[in-house]
Amino acid sequence: MLQPGSTWAGAGERVRFLVSSDEDPLADDGPDVVRNLCRQPKKISSVYVYDAVGTAAFEEQCRTPEYYLRRAETLLLKEHARDIVELSAFPSIVELGAGSAEKTRILMAQYDELGLRCDYFPIDVDTETLRGAAVDLTAMFPRLVVHCLGTTYEAALRALPERSSHRLFLFLGGSIGNMEAGEIDALLTNLFAASRRGDYLLLGADLDKDPAIIDRAYNDAAGWGARSTLNMLSHLNRRFDGDFRLHQFRYRSKYDFAARTNRVHIESLVNQQVTLARLNFTFELRASELIDAEVMLKFDPQELDGRLDRSGFQPVCRWIEPSLVYGLFLCRRR
Repeated sequence: MLQPGSTWAGAGERVRFLVSSDEDPLADDGPDVVRNLCRQPKKISSVYVYDAVGTAAFEEQCRTPEYYLRRAETLLLKEHARDIVELSAFPSIVELGAGSAEKTRILMAQYDELGLRCDYFPIDVDTETLRGAAVDLTAMFPRLVVHCLGTTYEAALRALPERSSHRLFLFLGGSIGNMEAGEIDALLTNLFAASRRGDYLLLGADLDKDPAIIDRAYNDAAGWGARSTLNMLSHLNRRFDGDFRLHQFRYRSKYDFAARTNRVHIESLVNQQVTLARLNFTFELRASELIDAEVMLKFDPQELDGRLDRSGFQPVCRWIEPSLVYGLFLCRRR
């Protein structure tokens, strides 16, 4: 694994790791797991979706005809990429949750067409994915320089180096909707602290719409959404030597139109007892008891603009895909 500050020779020294943490971000999460399973209603943090198996299932879900979020955001980026980079004056790009940077390439292509250098700071806890994406990107874009931050959002934002140019922070994929209200406020506070006057933020957010469209997206006919969520139990079994029996649970997802929130639960089908041996923890579940698993907030555009504005990010422009009702929001840090 690359050490911080080192380069990746295969990319012609245009890839370097500013931070390369090999620490397991969930290594000390045992007390939180116990605390969440002792509360009422019980809860499992959505971070347990995203091991290799859960991530693969989620990627399959994104390819289903019912799951519109990625498709809508890609359409918007393809249509408005030049507007985005011109309005933000071709800045360096900092991306939270970069992954494979599949959609970010649409923005990078605008720099390439004009022969401009682009400095890219991808943030992701998965350093192997970061490395692979960085090598692919630098092969594709000869003027791209990648500065990888393989750690959590909070640590990466603190580790961003001093700079002479302004930046565009990206938070795409509708990921802001997977956070509770307090978590959104904390993220925006961290972004404000990490940025400076004149920087930009581009946010992808799913918007309130016909509940039937939302329900279909999270209840796809092929069952990939259910597989992704139920894998949380398998993840806990592997990590904490647990004995969740998956056939005794089922996936439940329903959109609450009044709250503009889609909530995903895992339902216990029988009265049962579950043990997580490595945590020395056993708990009871009743038949029909629901475990909180995931949340997907759906936003009103005006309210989201107001929230960003109150956090110190003045709205500049927004683009909304009309048929799928998904938005990209560009704002400028005061």
